[in-house]
Amino acid sequence: MLGKPDAGWSDFQLKDTSRYALSYLNDIAFQWVDQAIHGLETLLPFCVKGFMEPGRFLCIVSYWNCHILCEDEGRCPLNKDDIEIELSHTNMLQFCQYLYDDISQNIDEWVSFPPFFDASAMKRVKRQRKKALSKKLARLDRLISENKQQFGEKRIFL
Repeated sequence: MLGKPDAGWSDFQLKDTSRYALSYLNDIAFQWVDQAIHGLETLLPFCVKGFMEPGRFLCIVSYWNCHILCEDEGRCPLNKDDIEIELSHTNMLQFCQYLYDDISQNIDEWVSFPPFFDASAMKRVKRQRKKALSKKLARLDRLISENKQQFGEKRIFL
């Protein structure tokens, strides 16, 4: 779902969707993991965002599907033709599992995703971010395990 961060960019793609290049302007690992945790804690749909430079990327993670919406980042009114919309039959639990796997596999790159301009603080900040992100990922992993039954075949959400 999320490609390994490289030079301030990461690709995002779900089944049956286009590939989207997302920039470091959003701290994807921390922001998205926080949203996923909240979604699984409350069992409510959630939204993650990214910046494509130009353009804003939104992925609404609902119970059984993910809805991707790309729009201009400006303030002017948009027409239907100004918005790109795609759909993936990826449920909330799958999305969270993909997120957990992709960030865990490349945690060092994700803690460095937003660039550091203060080289003297870089090591300390990376260490702190890795510890914090590891803690969040452990929480997400527990929630994924705890909620597997909620996304079983005969389950519905009202």
